[in-house]
Amino acid sequence: MSAARAHGSDGARPRVAVLGGGVAGLAAALRLAASGARVTLIEREARLGGKAGEWREAGFRFDTGPSVLTLPHVVRETFAEVGLECPVAFRPAAPLCRYVYPDGRVWDVYRELEPTLAGLAADEAEAYLRALRKARELYEAAAPVFVHGPPPGLPQLAAYGLRHGLAAAPGRSLPALLRALGADSPLLRPFFLRFATYVGADPRRAPAVLHNVAWAELGLGVHHPVGGMYALVRGLEAALARFGVEVRLETTVERLAQRGGAVREVVTDAGVLPCDAVVAAVDRDRVLGWLGRRPRPRPPSLSGLVLLAGLGQRDQRLAHHTIVFPERYGEEFDAIAAGRHPHDPTLYLNVTVHSDPADAPEGGENRFVMANAPALPRQGDDAVAREAREREGREAVMATLARRGFDWPASALVTSRWLGPAAFARFGDRGRLYGAAPHGLLGALRPGQRLRGVRGLALAGGTVHPGGGVPLALLSGREAAELLAAEVGLG
Repeated sequence: MSAARAHGSDGARPRVAVLGGGVAGLAAALRLAASGARVTLIEREARLGGKAGEWREAGFRFDTGPSVLTLPHVVRETFAEVGLECPVAFRPAAPLCRYVYPDGRVWDVYRELEPTLAGLAADEAEAYLRALRKARELYEAAAPVFVHGPPPGLPQLAAYGLRHGLAAAPGRSLPALLRALGADSPLLRPFFLRFATYVGADPRRAPAVLHNVAWAELGLGVHHPVGGMYALVRGLEAALARFGVEVRLETTVERLAQRGGAVREVVTDAGVLPCDAVVAAVDRDRVLGWLGRRPRPRPPSLSGLVLLAGLGQRDQRLAHHTIVFPERYGEEFDAIAAGRHPHDPTLYLNVTVHSDPADAPEGGENRFVMANAPALPRQGDDAVAREAREREGREAVMATLARRGFDWPASALVTSRWLGPAAFARFGDRGRLYGAAPHGLLGALRPGQRLRGVRGLALAGGTVHPGGGVPLALLSGREAAELLAAEVGLG
């Protein structure tokens, strides 16, 4: 598809509004504009990117949101489908991640088996291989149905169930699957459980089928976009300009107006935008509110607490991606379920200067530290309570860094910034990062991209099919665009 497709008589071209400037909205806007639509993208913030943000200060550069990228071919295809070369280069991560355990053990995990297994005892290596084979089996069975393509209907679900249902261990939890595989040692249990947190789950309550997430990283690899994750946002923004997409920043959507069962107007704080169709690339519950509907209450997915620290020194013990496990993995989710920040959280540290030297001054380190956190309460909360709760979380993160020897002297801190559930609430209901918690077998299914009884509207983003994470959000944006292109008569 080439840029020429976007030209022609404006009066004959359908007008489509895209609500939300995260990567799903950007992908949808690009695909629709390349198909010939007049596209207006509306974003509440002063910048594009949604949760995929960027912060620059004192010579340091940080990605403030997503930091692990799998399936880079999805990024390349997003541009190739509209006749453009991907403007972002990718470097494979090696190791994929470094794991630091409470007893001081350090394990570097690679896509290649030999260096990965070299860090394991013989029985651990055998269990790792069994679990890895199972993750691959689950992923390769599920991906064609639940990732690459439209939301599955009953025929597709039935076919999947007949072919792969028993192998997906229906009714079994992820911890139970790991026990059956013999992969529940003190080293392997937290390692394999944590992949369920990638989709916002308490891993102890996650269904066994979510073990497939491990293969996306361990088998297919992790890649770093040169220039950071925000380089992808900049590339998409430039592509939108090339196709003539109108971008309205700092504009708040107030409601969606329907006529004859179809969305025909987007009402914003800056006026009314008439349209032929809408892609809503925001939290699904927010879209329901715009339509005057009440969301069905469901437990929220995890939120996060993030520290961005620009340091004048480097810690050579840290890889690009490092996980520091707590003394008793799992207990943090008890605190989160009770609405509290855990006192001994798992810490994820991302230091992109390992791959992009320009991300920090010479000899410095741009350290991104993230802990799992509870979403904001639905009711009975105020700014004072939120700040007190988040302050406890910040203190716990700093205490954990100090206890594990990854803190720094005050003189080394050049600049810092905290982001927590209140900040992430700008992009998702109550600051949840992945919509509803994917607990139980049916909980792992993301809602479809249509709402019953509403025409001219398609949903995109991490709270709908196929789910959260940059590649899946891109896929959802492209699928939403395809749905509406067919509906408004675009080729």
